[in-house]
Amino acid sequence: MAVPESDRVMTGINGLDAILSGGIPRGNVILIEGAIGTGKTTMGVEFVYHGIRESGEPGVIVVFEVSPDKLARDAAGLGWDLPELERSQKLKIIYTTREIFRQELQQADSLLIDEANKIGARRIFIDGAATLLPFESEHGSRETFHILAQGLQRENLTAVLALEAAALNNTEFVSLHEESIADTVIRLTIEGTQRAASRSIEIVKSRGHEFQMGHHSFHIVDGKGIQVYRRVQAPRPVNRERAAAFDPTTRVTTGVPGLDALVNGGYFLGSTTVMAGISGVGKTVMGLQYIAEGARRGERSLLLSLDEQVPQLLRNATSIGIDLQKEIDRGIVRMYYDSPQEIDIDYHFHKIELVVEEFKPKRVLIDSLSTYGQSLGTQGRLFRDFFHALVALMKEHQIAAIYNHENPEMLGMSSMMGDFAMSSLVDNIVLMNFIELGDSFRLGMTIGKMRSNPVNRATHECEVVDGKGMRVLPRALPAAATAFSSYYGLISRAPERRPPAAAKRPKE
Repeated sequence: MAVPESDRVMTGINGLDAILSGGIPRGNVILIEGAIGTGKTTMGVEFVYHGIRESGEPGVIVVFEVSPDKLARDAAGLGWDLPELERSQKLKIIYTTREIFRQELQQADSLLIDEANKIGARRIFIDGAATLLPFESEHGSRETFHILAQGLQRENLTAVLALEAAALNNTEFVSLHEESIADTVIRLTIEGTQRAASRSIEIVKSRGHEFQMGHHSFHIVDGKGIQVYRRVQAPRPVNRERAAAFDPTTRVTTGVPGLDALVNGGYFLGSTTVMAGISGVGKTVMGLQYIAEGARRGERSLLLSLDEQVPQLLRNATSIGIDLQKEIDRGIVRMYYDSPQEIDIDYHFHKIELVVEEFKPKRVLIDSLSTYGQSLGTQGRLFRDFFHALVALMKEHQIAAIYNHENPEMLGMSSMMGDFAMSSLVDNIVLMNFIELGDSFRLGMTIGKMRSNPVNRATHECEVVDGKGMRVLPRALPAAATAFSSYYGLISRAPERRPPAAAKRPKE
């Protein structure tokens, strides 16, 4: 259900309002729960701060353990000047005891409410609200929290209350009585993976509007505050979910001499191409030629690497006669490296979305899928969901994307994608493999798949020439060399020489 903008409170927290469908219904009592160190205080303070700065809604912060000086110091590290807001009568920080605060809420002439009314407060954050509820019985605790919520709503305050919840197995929480009374429940967790840790946020419930369920990642960034990154599996806008490669005529050329003829002149816009082969067969070389071809044609091209740093890729390009630094300087090419070590896939995908939407490339090279698989695992849903989201993003922007993929088999191939069960998402598959003939390895290329295209699956020989890059050789070679057409079983582990044509026997 859609909530009118006038009845919606935006948190102002980067990325959070998006998963809350634009904000929270005004007047909701918001419960932020989590273990120690999950970011509850930071989120509550940021809610009040952005309310003042971006929505013109003065606010109150109530703290019991942290002194106002320490609160201001910590906020300054995130780029928020709380003392300046206090001096301008837009913020009131109240440092008190829980007993006094509890009594004040029950008074008709409460000094707390009076202070809030003086500055016209519309938002309030209470840090450590759980210990305001001293009753041992469940009924008493629920009743006290209900009275607290009613008192805040009566004063037209949108309230955020931080409660500490004991974690079980890092992901499950002891049920809190307050959850049933609160209108919106936001759960923060720190999830351990082997020796690493990551922060996640989940909207457990939020009355009166739609929101995106599931665990989303978030970071606390110096100078910026909380940054929320929607989980990569979350549904995207309809125009992305329905995106497809629809242009039947435009071709994106490969930049590899001899290859365009094998792929019908190039790849379709919006298509997904996988270059599969063991390390050393020239996948990255062909990818650099693909990027350089785009630059030559004035097409914006993007390279995303998890395997090699940008300076090393620039060096590699120079060795095959390509000056990509010149193309970067003129703004036609961009190259990025992201470490696969302890990768936060939600944050990583968010960065890819931003650069694609801002740079608007026509070509993208991602090196490599196998590195994603090593980081995310190939057996569960996460890798496939990530790859599905990546393909949908590229199709939405009609980008011809190439993904390098290391197939672990050195001689021959028993499957095109190995353990990566995703060939149904791929439009084109180019297989690269070593072929042992005599006492040498030679390089073979086979077009394994081209969706909506005629395919010639004959294996062609390739070579990488110093200063020039990869080229596909013709099937018929000079007499001094033995052509691949003289063999069969080239992508198996044991190619065999074709027998010479039998001489015609003379008639008797």
